[in-house]
Amino acid sequence: MNEVVKTGVIGFPIDHSVSPIIHNHWIDEYQVNTDSYKKIGVEPKLFEEEVLRLKESGALGLNVTVPLKELAFSFSEEQTEIAKQTGAVNTLTFKNGKVYGDNTDVIGFQRSLDQETVENNIANKKCLVLGAGGAARAVVCALSNLNGEVFICNRTLEKALKIQQNLRVQPEVIEQQNLGTVVGEISFIVNTTSLGLGNTENTMVDFTQVNPQVFVYDLIYNPKLTKFLSAAKERNFGYQNGMKMLIEQAAESFKIWHDIHPKISDELMNLLEEL
Repeated sequence: MNEVVKTGVIGFPIDHSVSPIIHNHWIDEYQVNTDSYKKIGVEPKLFEEEVLRLKESGALGLNVTVPLKELAFSFSEEQTEIAKQTGAVNTLTFKNGKVYGDNTDVIGFQRSLDQETVENNIANKKCLVLGAGGAARAVVCALSNLNGEVFICNRTLEKALKIQQNLRVQPEVIEQQNLGTVVGEISFIVNTTSLGLGNTENTMVDFTQVNPQVFVYDLIYNPKLTKFLSAAKERNFGYQNGMKMLIEQAAESFKIWHDIHPKISDELMNLLEEL
């Protein structure tokens, strides 16, 4: 790839990402003197090689999505406190010859929630996080910041136990075969896995066993309504996809790179609604 990349998003897969629409809208709106924001597919095994190449070619910064956030944490030379807290990086910045790592997912997730949802379903309530990747780490920290009692479940138990060991916030780990014993007490369920992208389906939770007052959140935003959220909708549960979180974390990344805190306008929301 010979095109100039100043800012962009890396991940694998990456085709579903709408981050370029958001960032390029702000680049135009604020007349930022930079090249357009790109999406770049990077396989985990090529992470270091590709990021170094982008850094050396003059990139200013990169957003990092699944499954590269923990690799980005290890690769960055200096990390913010919040990145250290999560052990995951979703925003890389290249300046003064160094690689800086930040995590804007925590604040992005918190800002994406309505106050009513926080009060009714998270604060002093039991919250279940599905998955154990970089996004799960950010969500566990955010829910803990909001006084949620956090449980975590992952198809691979070892990864969930690793989060429990590594984070200052220590969620209770539930094995998938035991999920049915606690799911009825859960008030907030959030999917941080990639199950629901492409032809995959998320069947980790049996919604027939869930508290009817539950709120279901899926970090996936494309498609807008995964089968997981459709099942929640059919049962009249409160539900939300990851679009608002995506926009809020993008705004923080944009501020880090361009020193501008962009407004989330109706025009941008309309652009995204049309997708």
